Amino acid sequence: MEEVPVVDFTPFLNGEKVGKRAVALEIGAACESIGFFYLTNHGVPDKITNGIFAASRRFFGQPLERRMDPATLISAEHSRGYQPVGARFYPDTVAPDEMEAFKFQRELPSNDPDIIAGDRIQQSNKWPRDLPGWRETLLDYFEAVDGVAANLLRAFALALDLEEDYFLGFYDKPLTQVSLLHYPPVPAAEGQYGNRPHLDETAFTIVLQDDVPGLEVQTKSGRWATATPIRGSFVINIGDYMARWTNDRYRSTRHRVVNRSGAERYSVPYFAIPDFDAVIECLTTCQGPGNPPKYETLQVGPAIGKKFSGDYV
Repeated sequence: MEEVPVVDFTPFLNGEKVGKRAVALEIGAACESIGFFYLTNHGVPDKITNGIFAASRRFFGQPLERRMDPATLISAEHSRGYQPVGARFYPDTVAPDEMEAFKFQRELPSNDPDIIAGDRIQQSNKWPRDLPGWRETLLDYFEAVDGVAANLLRAFALALDLEEDYFLGFYDKPLTQVSLLHYPPVPAAEGQYGNRPHLDETAFTIVLQDDVPGLEVQTKSGRWATATPIRGSFVINIGDYMARWTNDRYRSTRHRVVNRSGAERYSVPYFAIPDFDAVIECLTTCQGPGNPPKYETLQVGPAIGKKFSGDYV
């Protein structure tokens, strides 16, 4: 499979056994080949998706000094809030990512045990000042896509010959993060990316794209295929944790963003990260004689904590 396939989620959401099974197998085929697929008719209304893009443009349209408010900047100690353009520079790249972000999680009360503990990744969100209604728009989007994620977890389980609710037990209090991303237009240059080629350290990612192209997916042949925006769809990609669960049956695929359009580009990824205490180990349906587990058992909390702490200004 050299192109990103389109999966219509309608039969799955209708709830009939045959339709759910058919969609699950279609999703499974995409995950085993290219590791990406478009999801249409997912149940999230246009009001929610239009609202999150309006909120993103509203935030990134502020003067830089407002966006750089110390109260909302992310840091080594706090991985929520604003990350400016050029903040991410990796040893294997020649230039920083031409991207800015605002990152948030599910809103938890200040007296939540994990917030009080301070060492379990769950953190209070950092909300900018003087943007009435903005916080509510972001949290409404989080809840809507959370529902899509739960249904995808059911579909993945069915495709892998597991009980439908199998993966839901790893998402009781997940570390899921949503990012508003803004990619300014940049001139073509060798080694210059909006978002460098990478794999996602998550189980899977649900990406909402605007109409500006830029997302590219590396196929098994090594070719970079463009995930051209399809209005009304999400782009779903498999991450490292699902690859571990499935013994690489589901493919965590390298991808990148290159914005050569001359226009501002916006996207909103939802990173479906399991619970802090979740343990990722090879599924019984993905191993056997001649196919032993490839990966050691992984504890999600320490692994994602290390990732987050390296992703700051």
